[in-house]
Amino acid sequence: MRRNLEKHLIKKTLTEALALVCVLGGAVFAMGTPRAAGQTRTDLVFTRDVLPVIRESFLPLLTEDTGLDGGSWESLMRGSEQGEVVIPFDADRSLLVERAVQEGVNPAAIARVRSWIESGAPSDDGEIAYADAGPFLYVCNQGSGVISIIDMEAHVVARTVDLRDFGFSGNAKPHHVAVTPDGAFWYVSLIGEHTVLKFNRDNELVGRTAFEAPGMLAFDPVLEQLYAGRSMTAVNPPQRIGVIEPDSMDIEEIDVFHPRPHALNVTPDGKYVFSASLGMNQIAVVDAESMDIELVPVPGMHHSLVQFAVAPDGRSMIVGGHMSGDILFLDITEPMQPEVTQTLPLGGGPWHPSFLPGGDRVVFPAKMANAVAILDLATGTEVERISGHGLAEPHGSAVRPDGRYIYISSNNLNAAFTPRYHREDNDSPNGSVVVIDANTFDIVKVIEVEQYPTGIGAQRDEKTAR
Repeated sequence: MRRNLEKHLIKKTLTEALALVCVLGGAVFAMGTPRAAGQTRTDLVFTRDVLPVIRESFLPLLTEDTGLDGGSWESLMRGSEQGEVVIPFDADRSLLVERAVQEGVNPAAIARVRSWIESGAPSDDGEIAYADAGPFLYVCNQGSGVISIIDMEAHVVARTVDLRDFGFSGNAKPHHVAVTPDGAFWYVSLIGEHTVLKFNRDNELVGRTAFEAPGMLAFDPVLEQLYAGRSMTAVNPPQRIGVIEPDSMDIEEIDVFHPRPHALNVTPDGKYVFSASLGMNQIAVVDAESMDIELVPVPGMHHSLVQFAVAPDGRSMIVGGHMSGDILFLDITEPMQPEVTQTLPLGGGPWHPSFLPGGDRVVFPAKMANAVAILDLATGTEVERISGHGLAEPHGSAVRPDGRYIYISSNNLNAAFTPRYHREDNDSPNGSVVVIDANTFDIVKVIEVEQYPTGIGAQRDEKTAR
């Protein structure tokens, strides 16, 4: 059934969007970030004023961090095999301070180290760690209202963005991230604030728009449009997806005519957008230029389709069903008429997939199985299953732009992963991001993040994505 959607477009100007934020979120908040490099100054000299205190009172508390070297600024900022111990500009989430507070270190010593970290944890020469680093992985911690930003070379949390610093509540529920190909901007959906935000590479808030219960995001680098679906937690959201103009953050809503539109992605050439329903076996395909739409039924039992991944060549697509446990392989050589070519009963609640460079292998988190499946696109089979430390309700997936590593976020609501220095009185343990070697499929590192990590996003390498 083909329909022209021009008469169904519901356009909100930026003014209207901000007004809706006032209604839904309680206020329109000032933009900017208190964690930008250089905003906070300190007269402390690291080697003279900070390092001796850290060596004497802080490092002895980090008994579970193997390979930690406090001999220099460079080695301290590198962290341990378990992760970073200092996050520039965020003393409260830096392990050095957390452990010192827990163990009752002298308050004057804590205040000194805290001041140094809040100023960016500079070296003696004023260098700020990871200021010119990247690429970055952006991790939505839905349970704490914080985005953890991981340096994908060093595999440490290099920065954090606490949404409360921008006036949002602790219940903002950041859910998914889309990053522009050059890494200049990133976008995050806030379920609890009915808002989509735009940040620049320096983590400054530069735009926002109102959208009810936003969920998955997809950025089209060709037409330069951002698409937004609806959250899985929304019971009866509008049967529309959002089309956001990134410069102005003006939004239009396109009717996709099915309940609970969740799965969302766009072809590499930016010409076609796919949306799937959690409530019925149906895919909506939108022509991004004409806004024509085709509704395509999907065979099988009720799937509750969670998320698509589109192959780099734009000829194939894959999606998993939360309820059925099935993986659907689709031929999209005729994009307006996607055809299911094979069904694989994977089980375990398949969640957010990603293609590896080359397009022949797909990474699929199996949330209920605490595992990650590697699928072969040509044969439609599972060729590897990864499980182990850190994989606790795996949710999101991403691949480093050069294809070297796979990243998997794990909710850990089942507490299958025990964070280092875990306290028994903590009812909401931290989650993790598991780093997997894309060649051997070995787990090479587990990065502890905040509570309930969900969607993750990273820039892609356009040379391998097309």
